[in-house]
Amino acid sequence: MKNSWYFFLLVILMTAAFAAIHYYTDFAYQIHTMVLLVVLTCLSRQLVNLQHISVALLAITAVEYVLIKYILELSASGLPAYQGNGFIFGSHFIVDFVTLLFLKYRVSLSLRYIKHTSSNNWRSIYMTHADPILYGIYFAFILVDLAAFGENIIRNLEHFGVDESFAKQFWSWGLIYYNYEILKSILLSCVVTTILATIFVERQRPDTPDEELESEPK
Repeated sequence: MKNSWYFFLLVILMTAAFAAIHYYTDFAYQIHTMVLLVVLTCLSRQLVNLQHISVALLAITAVEYVLIKYILELSASGLPAYQGNGFIFGSHFIVDFVTLLFLKYRVSLSLRYIKHTSSNNWRSIYMTHADPILYGIYFAFILVDLAAFGENIIRNLEHFGVDESFAKQFWSWGLIYYNYEILKSILLSCVVTTILATIFVERQRPDTPDEELESEPK
């Protein structure tokens, strides 16, 4: 119970701190996230489950960063703003959906990896506190991505064949659209602090394997 209180307290305080850093550095959240994930990968080098999560999220974030940079370059070269925004929100959705799938099957993927690299160490693979929490966070990512993508379409209906006299009433819509970077920043901060807090909790974990892992998987 004591560790659980520490866990949630760290998540709340450090999420607020990282979100503030993102805000005051013009929302360069992907760069910050990659740097922090590198740090977390080093911190979790003795915790194989968190090592797998950190490395996978680092690789996915790097792919997302390159993809978004490419779309921004296309936008700068003359791609209409509504199309550029649509590609950006769509790309975020695809990346976040892939991440969600990874987190859903993370334990089984880790077991397969360990089986081929260190088969005698299979008992070190289990579901951590971070797994369900990160799954929930990335589900929230997907909802935000879809909302922003939908708002981008609604705000630009005249480009999709809708009469401008009707479409202009939606030009002011943008609850998620205008706050997308803030929401993305907060959620990414939750990702980083969840992993960091889980590292703290896992270091207090007894070395004995879970009962449910007493029999070797097929």
